[in-house]
Amino acid sequence: MGKEGAGERNKSIGVTPSTAPQVLRRAKAGDVISFESSWFRDPLVLSGKSGSAEKPLVLRGPDATIGPGIPFEDFRETGNRLAKVQEAAGQFPGLYYLADNAALIVRNCQWVIIEDLEFEGCWPTAIYLDNCQNVIIRRVAFKGGTFAIGATGINTRHLLIEDCSWIQDMSGKGDEDLFSILREGRPHPGPPRFETTLWYKTLWTQVHGSVKDNNPPIDIKHDARAFDGDFFRAWTIAGYVVIRRNVIIDAFNAVHFFNEASFDTVESHSKNVLIENNWFVRIRDNAVEAEDFAWNWTVRHNFFVDCYVPFSVEMARSGHFYIYGNLGWNGHRPGPPDDDHSNGQLFKFPETHQASGPHYVFNNTWWTTMSTAKKKRFSDFHHYNNVIAMRSLDGSPLQDPPNVFGSAWQTPDIPDLGPADLVKSEEKRFTKRWEELVISFDGDCIEHANFPAAYREAGYPLGDRSHSSPVVFNKLEFGLPIALRLIQPARAMPIDLKLPDGAVVTVGNRKTVIGAWQGKNLISAPTVAFEELWPGISPFSTINSYGDVSSKANA
Repeated sequence: MGKEGAGERNKSIGVTPSTAPQVLRRAKAGDVISFESSWFRDPLVLSGKSGSAEKPLVLRGPDATIGPGIPFEDFRETGNRLAKVQEAAGQFPGLYYLADNAALIVRNCQWVIIEDLEFEGCWPTAIYLDNCQNVIIRRVAFKGGTFAIGATGINTRHLLIEDCSWIQDMSGKGDEDLFSILREGRPHPGPPRFETTLWYKTLWTQVHGSVKDNNPPIDIKHDARAFDGDFFRAWTIAGYVVIRRNVIIDAFNAVHFFNEASFDTVESHSKNVLIENNWFVRIRDNAVEAEDFAWNWTVRHNFFVDCYVPFSVEMARSGHFYIYGNLGWNGHRPGPPDDDHSNGQLFKFPETHQASGPHYVFNNTWWTTMSTAKKKRFSDFHHYNNVIAMRSLDGSPLQDPPNVFGSAWQTPDIPDLGPADLVKSEEKRFTKRWEELVISFDGDCIEHANFPAAYREAGYPLGDRSHSSPVVFNKLEFGLPIALRLIQPARAMPIDLKLPDGAVVTVGNRKTVIGAWQGKNLISAPTVAFEELWPGISPFSTINSYGDVSSKANA
């Protein structure tokens, strides 16, 4: 933190479980509230406190545990009953309406740092931010819970979440994976444990199904509604959010933004978001999800391991998305054998979408068993220089890979369809109306017999530099970032990126190649101008005490 230092702080105050509530009520700018080595089981509230860039209010461990410490199985039926209340009222069955029931509530505060703490068994929420600005949460470990961090309030902005970890379902090998990522720069190479509740033992519909979608009503004993949450959940906040160098394992969702503001203010929310250098491991639903409306997001240099849907962009309107330099592997299918939510796809799209700016997906590398976009549509979408290797878990080519654009990719597009018929026609294939929607795919290498020629013949106007050839990786080691470096990769096509301020920058030169890796580094692009807009602070220079996970992955 740029100006923060021991000399700038007023005083350090040690607290115990019995003194913490009173100390938090009396806290002032510059105080360092040090949680002593103990278990703080009762809820804590920090309300109406204002630090400053020079004297933030700090809450820190490092040996304290916060939260009731309830295991999932002890909360399972309670969570299902609470979700059933919503179902009985005709609402979507979840615990979202109780998210403010948190172990630590920070409300109406500015310039607060929460660091070096552990939250355990917090159902539904560990940290809840309400109408806060300039909050840093770093080096915090979360275990269990529906939501690790929830954020709400139309004026909530400038949040930095870094170097944290969350294992939502503790029944698997999350601890082993976390240890391996932090020390070795890769998850533990062993397979998921078959006893893992969320990944293998639970149907997707038991977490997120609804009677309105023709699913059974909630089963109090066997459903798992308490898992229907996120590492970071935002409800209509202003934005300026940076989420970096975190590790999220065995969770239902990871980063999830809603924007339900009024029509005339919607563009003032869910904007300026940076998601970088995170590990997403065994995410049962969506790793990165923007809903409703969102603007100016960069998602770069992340590592996706066995994520059902890495990117969900089911928005009504959005613009200026930049997704690049990410690495991903898919080899272990989730769910019980009869689960029909197990195939996944790289991108989840809406039925209708309006663009107010471009969306770029470029120079990513995937070792996957999934379709790229198997249904529906998106507008002003540009997919360039990506490498998609259709591979089995052992690295061998898939014998019968899923189609890139969905199972019904051969069905013709029929002009003059009404809105309902048009939606129905795209239920099992990605849209073919690329000119109308301003969609382009070019420079990609996708290992599939139908790519590109058969898809072109079926009505997908792939660019001239689209090609399919065997991808030769540096190593055939699942989950190891350096293994996805390519041997003799093809040259990439230059890309002109339109930025939100109207400027255009070109990414690529004669040395740029397809895929994420450019020599020993992941591809870079100047897409995050708002890094410089944090007033009076430089949080981007903070030191990761665990060591830079991304640099280990790049070694």
